[in-house]
Amino acid sequence: MYVIVEEGPAIFVLVVAGILLGTFPVAFNWVELHGRKPAHTFLDFSLAFMLTAVPCSLALSCTGPKWVFAPGFLIQLSQDNGFLVFCACLAGVFLMLGSMCLQYGLAYAGLALCLPYQIAISISVGVGIDWLIDMRLARAPLLWAGLLCFSAATFLGTLAHVARLKGLKALRDRSAVGKVVSLDDLLSQRQRMAMMDSARPGDVEVVSLASSSGSSSCSSPTKPSEGLPKHDSAGPPDVILDLESPAKVTRRALSLRQAGTAVMQDANAFADEEEAGTPKADKPQFPVRAQYCVRAIDVTGSKPLAGLVVLTLGGLCFGVLTPLFFVATSSLPATDRWRILPDGTPPLTVYNAFFFMACTFFFTSWGSNLSLLYQPLLEGDESSLTGYCLDWHGRLASCGAGIACGLGMALQFMGGLGGGYYVAELVKLYPLLAAAWGVGLFRELRGVGRRAALLLASTCGTYVLGVLLLAFARNHSSV
Repeated sequence: MYVIVEEGPAIFVLVVAGILLGTFPVAFNWVELHGRKPAHTFLDFSLAFMLTAVPCSLALSCTGPKWVFAPGFLIQLSQDNGFLVFCACLAGVFLMLGSMCLQYGLAYAGLALCLPYQIAISISVGVGIDWLIDMRLARAPLLWAGLLCFSAATFLGTLAHVARLKGLKALRDRSAVGKVVSLDDLLSQRQRMAMMDSARPGDVEVVSLASSSGSSSCSSPTKPSEGLPKHDSAGPPDVILDLESPAKVTRRALSLRQAGTAVMQDANAFADEEEAGTPKADKPQFPVRAQYCVRAIDVTGSKPLAGLVVLTLGGLCFGVLTPLFFVATSSLPATDRWRILPDGTPPLTVYNAFFFMACTFFFTSWGSNLSLLYQPLLEGDESSLTGYCLDWHGRLASCGAGIACGLGMALQFMGGLGGGYYVAELVKLYPLLAAAWGVGLFRELRGVGRRAALLLASTCGTYVLGVLLLAFARNHSSV
């Protein structure tokens, strides 16, 4: 079994592992934002994870010095350790469930909040159960202080999730004043000039509102073309506004929609006239602005409780995974008391347990997501195995996420063996990197208000404090 002896290389390996584990959810979030079906993404992710984790675990298990308490893979395969293999396989099942909750939790809560919230719950559950199984692991006062910090981070994360949803709803309400299409988005410059030349003075005042000072200035009156509707001269004039300041135009929303419809009709009339008189080769292109993306998981209008349930389930699954893996890889007092292993039979090494966990993760992921192709969750679009094989949009990103996750977990085990618990706890800071990706790359807090940003910062700060307390609480040991 390969073990890093010096602490310096172990710290470097753990830093790389933290970067990989904090970055792979970015691919999950990106492909979901661009409309790739969740089942397609997870099938690619699980396949790439297995093809990365299995060779790494076998190579690390079969290389290096051979010890009696840490035999190689083939030796442990012939030993009477079926219960520990079952625990490692069950950990793979919970890894699959937690990863699927992570995938859907990203759609509900965003990348900035999802991982800190889930991992805080998983540490609270997993480390607490580990300590109850073997109280020699850590000093109780510091341990429970750290778990209290993780509980506080969970509470603050709940408030941040609710505040973010309220901010997004308010942002949508402010943006839904009216849908007026700009001429710059619809017509070429020559067509815009033709429309302006066809207008005759006399009917409509075009008012420009200064969004900063609130002052207005009137231009010379013009008369619309025949496609525009005529209004009563006694009534207030229609106003063409800049939508950058939507708070000033709520009272004119209905009039703006009518004006926008008229502009569209007039634009179509000019397009038809030009199509009749312009050769096809010289026909101008209309740069219509399309929607950037269509989300694969539609959570529009969902309640905050739905996202919290998904995040909590994922955290609980990851939390149960930790003690199962701990039982499979550690010599426990319970092992001697209950005679789980025969005398002289060592527990599984971390690499061998990782092998069984990765294989189980792959088979359960494919079994569940193949069924989700035909019966998708959250009223999604149905697919098929043929549709999955032909869907190459986002496949590279999905496979990259699986490779990053598998390699990150292998490096985490490698660095933990060499650096000990004090150093291995530092890898638990990787959710902060995911939060930074969510805020910086995806702009998830843009326009949602200062309250949501402060609550997210408080969540991350409390999480960091909990990790530090947990690191100092550990007794001198190795993973």
